[in-house]
Parts: sequence; structure tokens; C-alpha cells
Amino acid sequence: MKNMLSAALMVCMVAILSMLLMPAVHATKPTTASGTVDYTFEVTGMRVADGNTFLYAIEWETWMGDFEGTAEAFFRVEMFSSAGFWNVWLRSTFTGTVDGKSGTMVIQLVGKKPEGEDWYGHWVIISGTDELADLHGRGTWGGPGYRSDIKIPGDPDLWYEGKIHFD
Repeated sequence: MKNMLSAALMVCMVAILSMLLMPAVHATKPTTASGTVDYTFEVTGMRVADGNTFLYAIEWETWMGDFEGTAEAFFRVEMFSSAGFWNVWLRSTFTGTVDGKSGTMVIQLVGKKPEGEDWYGHWVIISGTDELADLHGRGTWGGPGYRSDIKIPGDPDLWYEGKIHFD
């Protein structure tokens, strides 16, 4: 009786574990994604507190490379004058194609810009629709950012790279 109960318990555990592993079995192998982003923006609000400036804006982006499309983003930049750096938080809604599949996806970027240096940070795909609904990924980004005074055609504002996969 004890052996039968142990065997039944073992069968149940194997069944449960196999169901938990199913998403991993169906996921594609992670691949490298990279490219560039050009953008323009418009400030929608600003406030100053204790000598620090908080800037709110909307951004229009063109993504090139493994992410091909356009995006609209809302972001907040925190300029800490005493520390000598800026922080940025950005939520971008991308419409386009990735690996031949089309749809929309929400990408969150966070980063910073030390005084006199380029921007740098991390990105992660939050969600997607249509053929991008099962796309997941994360990576890094960086670059000089938007430069209205010295914009050179073909000279991107930012670069991105990371790993992506479809479930």
C-alpha cells in the first residue's frame, strides 16, 4: 500500500513538473538584437525642487535594426545639479516589426547621464500585441542623445543591444 501511494505521488509530481516546464520547451532560443534610435521630443512639464529639475516630455522615435518601426514615449528626466548627473525613466510604445513579426510592444528604459558623458542604461520589453505578444527581451542602450544643434544625417541619437526570444 505504501509503495502504491509513493508511486501515485511520484506520477503526480512528474505531471506537475512537466506542465511547469512547458513554456520553456516552446520558447525560442534567445537571439541578439541591436540597432539605433533617432528621436525628437517636446517638454510637457517641469518643476524644480531643492535645486534639482524634473522634466516631463513626450518623445517620437524611429527604431532601426532588429526593431524596425516607430514609437511614442513618455519620459521623466531628473537633473540632480549637486550630484552632476541626470536620471531618465521612459516608457515607449513601439509599432513595427521584430524578426519578421509585426505588432506593438511596450519597452521600458531606465538610465543616467553623468556630466560630460553619454547616456547609458537598460531596457526591458514589458508587453506586446499581435505577433509581438510573446516577445520577451532585455538589454542595454546608450549614446549622446538628441542633439538639435549638430544633427548629422545617419548619426543616431542612441544605440541598443540585448537578447530577445519568442515564447
